[in-house]
Amino acid sequence: MIAKLTPIYSTAWRAAVVLLSAEIAVVSVLRYFTDLDPPPPPVAANAFANPFLVLHVIGGVAALLVAPVQFVGRVRTRWPAFHRANGCVYLAGCALTAPTGLILALGTTSGPVAAAGFAIPALLLPVFTWWAWRAAVARQFDRHRDWMLRSYAVIATAITLRLMLPASALLGIDFSDAYPVIAWLAWMTNLALFEYLIRRDRVSGRDFTRYAAA
Repeated sequence: MIAKLTPIYSTAWRAAVVLLSAEIAVVSVLRYFTDLDPPPPPVAANAFANPFLVLHVIGGVAALLVAPVQFVGRVRTRWPAFHRANGCVYLAGCALTAPTGLILALGTTSGPVAAAGFAIPALLLPVFTWWAWRAAVARQFDRHRDWMLRSYAVIATAITLRLMLPASALLGIDFSDAYPVIAWLAWMTNLALFEYLIRRDRVSGRDFTRYAAA
C-alpha cells in the first residue's frame, strides 16, 4: 500500500511547490512592480530597498520558478540542452539574488538577529551553487545533484518563510517576535531536511532528485 501511495505523495508535493512558487511570483510582481499590493512595512522600510529590493525579487523569482524543472529526470535525459540552458537561468538568478539579499540583510530594520538570519543564506547560496556548477563541469553528476539540492534548499526559503509567517500569526505570536526567529528557522529547516534526505538516499542508492520539489 505504501509503495502504491508514494507516487501520489510525490506528485502532490511537486504540484504544491509549483503552485506556491507561482503564487510567490504573482504576489511579488503585484507588490514590487505595481501599486496594487504594497510591500509589508518592514520590507519597505529596509535602508537599501531602493534599488536592491527589486533586483533581489527578480533574481529570486527567476531561480525559484526554473529550479523544479532541473530535478525532472525526463527533462535531463531527453533534453540535456534545455537542462543546461535552464540551469544557466538558475545560475543567473542566484548570482543576482545572493548579493542583493546580503545588502538587504544589512539594511533590515528588524534588528541584528534578523539581519544575521538573512545574511547567512545569502552567503551560502553562491557557495553551494558554485560547487554545483564545478561538479557539473567535472562531470561529477552525483556531487552536482547534491550541491544543487542544497542550493535549491536556500532558494526555497522564499516558500518556507511565507508558510511560517502566517503560521506564527495563527499561533498568536507577534510579528516583531516571530520575524527574527523565522529569518533563521526558514532556511535552517530546509537545509536540515534536504541534508538528511541526501545522506539517507546516498546510502540507500535511491535518486532523491525525484523528491526534490518536496
